[in-house]
Amino acid sequence: MNQTSTFVKAVAFSLLITLSCSGLQAQRDRRHYYSYPGYYPVRGQSFLHIPGSYLSIQFGGNPYYYSGGLFYQPYGSYYRILPPPIGIRVNVLPRGYWSFRIGGFPYFYYNGIFYRKNNQNYEVINAPVGAEVPSIPRDAKTVVIDGEKYYEYNGTFFKDLIKPNGELWYTVEGKHGVLNTDKTTTENTQPSIDQKGPAISDLVDQLPANAKTVVINGKKYFVSPDNVYYEEVIDGKQVRYRVAGK
Repeated sequence: MNQTSTFVKAVAFSLLITLSCSGLQAQRDRRHYYSYPGYYPVRGQSFLHIPGSYLSIQFGGNPYYYSGGLFYQPYGSYYRILPPPIGIRVNVLPRGYWSFRIGGFPYFYYNGIFYRKNNQNYEVINAPVGAEVPSIPRDAKTVVIDGEKYYEYNGTFFKDLIKPNGELWYTVEGKHGVLNTDKTTTENTQPSIDQKGPAISDLVDQLPANAKTVVINGKKYFVSPDNVYYEEVIDGKQVRYRVAGK
């Protein structure tokens, strides 16, 4: 074998190794791209097909599809991601779930959803107040209440928690859209005010579409998708809504 042939084979072998390594790295990158909590699909996104294998579930008379820790429902000719209803069960937890115990009972958490073991299945439950989790969904909304920052996701309120080793975790501070901050003064029972958007005390006849009901320090508010808070008022014989904060 001459030197030229040996050199060509060596270059070809080196190129093969490089391509193989590049392929493996690309696979790792793709896994990272779709892994939690990185670039992860969020509520409201729609897909023509459910990605990957899925579990078909009937719950409350409605069809659901469960894949990779996400719940989908038919929406026209698409499948839309939505928060799972409380009580729905799956037979396997998604890869990367977090397990913990409160009061001696085991819980499981993944991307804003909490589970408890129910026989051979895992049942979606309301968030246990006081739970500490390592991450929250990337589409959780930031709200400022009584001068404190919280993250709201499907009625659950999370708050930053700095661990002794410097890691940022999150604690569950409220559920069902109910948050008690133990503040008693009148000025502190309202969400903090932002100067952008509707002015404080503005009255409107109707709430924005998809507004949610929340309870803050025992008082009911309505929060719009763009995080504007409203309170219900009686204006003569008419029910109207006053802008309370943002």
